Amino acid sequence: MPYKVWAVNEILTAADMNSYVGNQTVLSFSGTAARATAIGTPVEGMVSYVGSGVVEVYAGTAGWTTISGGGGGGGVTVGTAAPDSPSDGALWWDSGDGELYLYYDDGSSQQWVSAAGPSVAVQDTAPTGYEGQLWLDSTDGSMYTYYTDPGGTASSWIGAVSRSGGILQVVSTTKTDTYSESVASQSQSSTDIPGFTVDITPLSTSSKILIIVNPAMYVSSQYGTGMAGLYRDGTQIALPDSPGSRLKNFTSGLSDYASDIPSTFGQHYLDSPSTTSTVTYSMRFNNTSGSTRTCYLNRGLTDTNGANFTRAVSSITAIEVAG
Repeated sequence: MPYKVWAVNEILTAADMNSYVGNQTVLSFSGTAARATAIGTPVEGMVSYVGSGVVEVYAGTAGWTTISGGGGGGGVTVGTAAPDSPSDGALWWDSGDGELYLYYDDGSSQQWVSAAGPSVAVQDTAPTGYEGQLWLDSTDGSMYTYYTDPGGTASSWIGAVSRSGGILQVVSTTKTDTYSESVASQSQSSTDIPGFTVDITPLSTSSKILIIVNPAMYVSSQYGTGMAGLYRDGTQIALPDSPGSRLKNFTSGLSDYASDIPSTFGQHYLDSPSTTSTVTYSMRFNNTSGSTRTCYLNRGLTDTNGANFTRAVSSITAIEVAG
């Protein structure tokens, strides 16, 4: 005698749920949630249709198991959400993003994996990983593959494509106005040159920051030397070895005292801040002379509005380089 298919609208009454209906027919529901509401205590051997071409049988302690349309019977579940209680080898077509997934049991965990080939996980930390999976580190653009050593003794993420040495971002500040500051003899200023700083937020702790500075300086002293130190978050970096009591400079250049013209000179330094927090790079004047001097940026001493005098611009640039 052929089975009879009953159409059940969401909830079955107690009268409907008799032994014949429950055990000898295919029960039709709009989904697994409707079935759970209607059948509080399923009986082993019950068969139900839960939409999207999926037919499941209640296998006792194993729960509802797909026998058609979920992958075990050769069919594919189509929908925007993964099917409930899938079995190993089940297939699911995600109609939301057009991807085909396979339910995979590796012996210790179960998960949906791309059936079209190794998937690419784009995130800032490594996923759990399975053999052949690809991971794109969103912090620095490096690509890794999950690899198992011969013999299966160990598995790990290994570099597939590295961005090491690549440029991740560039931040620059150009100061076009002038600035002057009186600095005591043989001392370093405790004040950052205003408007001559650059902020950068590294994408990775392994990144290095290439600092390039091009200041135009002048000192109110014959044969005066314009000098400055480089600072990261208020701490001087790029220091010479064994400076003793001598001033620690990052840049220096001889001012053109006779022409009253600021000298433009450049310097660069590769820093390793080892952080993903925002860091600030700045410059501060140094005075090496025997008396208090005025240090200038982007102008000379007289700074007269005439053809014989000049003004300049200064820049500071921070370039993040992948580690």
